[in-house]
Amino acid sequence: MVLRYSHIQLIRLAGLIIWLSLSIPLVLHYEALTQPFVVYGLSHISFGLVFWLATLNFKNSRYNTSGWLAVILMVFFVLVINYITDSATGIFYALIISVLLPWLFPVGLSLFVLATYNLLIGIQFGYIGAELNNPTFQYVLFFVYLGVSVFSFIISLTAYKQQHDKEQLRLLNTELKATQVLLADSSRINERLRISRELHDLVGHHLTALTLNLEAASHLTEGKPQSYVKKSQSIARLLLADVREVVGQFRQSGTLNVGQAIDELLTDLPGLKVTKDIPDDLFVEDPRLAQTILRCTQELITNTLKHAKAHRLWVKLSTSNEQIILVVKDDGRGLGDKEFGNGLKGIQERVAIMNGEFEITDQQGAQVRLTFPI
Repeated sequence: MVLRYSHIQLIRLAGLIIWLSLSIPLVLHYEALTQPFVVYGLSHISFGLVFWLATLNFKNSRYNTSGWLAVILMVFFVLVINYITDSATGIFYALIISVLLPWLFPVGLSLFVLATYNLLIGIQFGYIGAELNNPTFQYVLFFVYLGVSVFSFIISLTAYKQQHDKEQLRLLNTELKATQVLLADSSRINERLRISRELHDLVGHHLTALTLNLEAASHLTEGKPQSYVKKSQSIARLLLADVREVVGQFRQSGTLNVGQAIDELLTDLPGLKVTKDIPDDLFVEDPRLAQTILRCTQELITNTLKHAKAHRLWVKLSTSNEQIILVVKDDGRGLGDKEFGNGLKGIQERVAIMNGEFEITDQQGAQVRLTFPI
């Protein structure tokens, strides 16, 4: 059953279990509703609430002010709990922060934050535990905690990298499937063209020669033999017409299923709820146009996953007035005042090569509309 949960869900679950376990000392400290107890209780509850909110959506908290605010508040509550209880109780809360850091900041910044708040806790250890006969015990406990904290950070960092690699692999797999669809269609088209050329160049030429010879024979014969020659000539002409029709059909059926390829691209995207409106039978004859539409869609999906911090993605592919229209929209943070990156510039260039139109709007997320003439 545990295997059904993602890394993020498991981290949230583990943190909440630790937090609930730390409610036991809170209950044991209760003697009366004194001010220290109230502060302790509020700090405990606030820590759990901040942790829950921070883990609701790691995608929006990462590299964001909300992530910084969550860590600062949780460290503050740890220091308050240590001070109020005059003990090292807060270090168990701090372990939760160590697990959270790799999901909120890059590795270098995470290590800096880890070292900073552990230094604050280490300094505070010199002023707590006044009832102990041997204060050195507090520092021994601190260094034990520090080792466990670093170990927890490394385990969480490993889990984050696995999750990240898994999402990248899933994205590459969808791109591979979409490319396979176009390659399969391209192979089918090439084989049909080869067969049509063989039929036209070999069978067609021979049938033409046979028809001409039968035409000559019909003028050299009389009576009953001539009727058989004319009948054979008629059959040869019908056969030649059938071959030409088959060759024409083979050449006309050289289309690529763009709809199916894009549908493969949108399958099982990590962290996105996808709404798609794509015809199952949208075929394109020009391989360059099919490749352009697929690559533009692929780049727009990648931009949404990497930069938009979106929850939902809408993709619509349609045809209208000898045009193919692709609309991709997300509910992310949009472009704002940022300039186009290499991805969007590449899309503009691809569309321009195909004499298409590129439009982008930035309202409640980004929407890109691409129009290609057929």
